[in-house]
Amino acid sequence: MVNKGGGAGVQVTAYTQTLSDIEARIGNRAKAGQVVGNFNNLFMLRVRETATAELLTRQLPKVEVYATALMSGATDSSDPHGNTAFTSNTQDRISSNSVPLIEPAHVVALPKGQCFALIEGGNLWKVRMPLPAPDPDEAMPKDLQELAGYMRQHYVEAGDWWENQGILGLQDKALPDDLLDDFKQMDSAEEAEA
Repeated sequence: MVNKGGGAGVQVTAYTQTLSDIEARIGNRAKAGQVVGNFNNLFMLRVRETATAELLTRQLPKVEVYATALMSGATDSSDPHGNTAFTSNTQDRISSNSVPLIEPAHVVALPKGQCFALIEGGNLWKVRMPLPAPDPDEAMPKDLQELAGYMRQHYVEAGDWWENQGILGLQDKALPDDLLDDFKQMDSAEEAEA
């Protein structure tokens, strides 16, 4: 489905905690790699399995990192009667090393609510998602049981709402008087046209 679905307009969004989950479900490492290879975009939150983190890090290029080294030295003069007792020199040396852009350890250490996204043909993004505020909301129930109890107490059968026959005895009372008058005028105008 992932391989052929794109041409048919099918978009597949899949979530797994580890790469091993896909392999365990399919039963074959090569086929699991084939499934993973057919996805275009990759969003990776914090993972615990290094092999899963390497799914992202192996696709990234290496980058050049420059380092500077300060070299200094001094040399004593061999002429005891000369004007200089010693000579010194100082040099700045710049060297470059090729290192991976992201290591698997960076993915394993991601904070909550952050991820790396490899999208649009290999563009790497660092994403920070907003998290819900920890402040309690007075309007929200304390737990799902309280919410379900409130819904059971206030449940009303909607009936044929599209024909305005839903809530018995409340059809006319549910609307304010000015809206109710407008509704009756529209209804009578439609009957006159028919």
